[in-house]
Amino acid sequence: MVQTQPVSPFVEPWRPSPRAKTVIAVVTAGVVVLSAATYVVQQVWLTPQATVKGYFGALADHDVAKAATYLKDSPTSTSDIVASDKYSPPAKLKVGKIEDNKANVTFVVGNKQVSGAIPLHRKDELTLGLFRGWGIDGDLPTIQISTAAPVDVQINGKPLPEDAKESRSLQVFPGQYVVSVVDNQLLESEPVTIDAAFGENEAALNPKVKESAQSAAEAQVKEYLQGCVTKNVESCPFTSSVTKPVWRIDSYPKIELHLTDDGAVTVETGTTGKATVTGTGYGGYPANESSNFTVSGRLTVEQGKLKFQPEQ
Repeated sequence: MVQTQPVSPFVEPWRPSPRAKTVIAVVTAGVVVLSAATYVVQQVWLTPQATVKGYFGALADHDVAKAATYLKDSPTSTSDIVASDKYSPPAKLKVGKIEDNKANVTFVVGNKQVSGAIPLHRKDELTLGLFRGWGIDGDLPTIQISTAAPVDVQINGKPLPEDAKESRSLQVFPGQYVVSVVDNQLLESEPVTIDAAFGENEAALNPKVKESAQSAAEAQVKEYLQGCVTKNVESCPFTSSVTKPVWRIDSYPKIELHLTDDGAVTVETGTTGKATVTGTGYGGYPANESSNFTVSGRLTVEQGKLKFQPEQ
């Protein structure tokens, strides 16, 4: 008779082999490491604080392309302005509490410490297909430029972007900017430094006529009057009815240059000049007459040179 072992009504517990134990340990360790890495990425690298710090770090490097990646809408047209060595990025950033999707920050622009809140949002796209990072909603500062006369302006030595030339309102990254009049032969203005952190910032320029234009205008007027000495025509500031007139300028007028509201530079007489004419007068008698005269007109730039245009 064959003897058989009794069958147990209970399922024997699975006892892994040594190889299976090794595989389980490796898989478990991998899951733990992946979970820890996921936690580190989400809680350290993709936090609102990290986003704000990365954004300000890009500005510190004058890197508009990188700074733009943190923003929902970014003024990438200002890349030349930010790349300029005249741009001073914000410094000494401190990120405080995150409240209502806003980062409370303190930083320094120029020599001024400012505080405010930067609006944030969760990004729609996933990073590496796993992580949802943060972005900055925008709410960037703006610079509004005004001038007493219509002149070309620039920021940090760079022309305004095309989309800002008419309004002269420019959305910018936080930082310090220098607004000035584009260099020309007629006008100049003291540059204005703007510390742009939040909201609207006004840059008011007061252009004035260059001192060098004054001396150039005086030389142009003198040349014009010397030409009038031999003409004796109505378009000149002095004329006479004597026969065969010979003119002599005794003193030249002192002229003044004025900038008008439409941006023109006018030439006006501050102190009159004096001229004497000799010739044959009424009845054939010798004539010798003196008279005061004034000069007026405009000073313009033609082909890169200043030119006096007398008033006709």
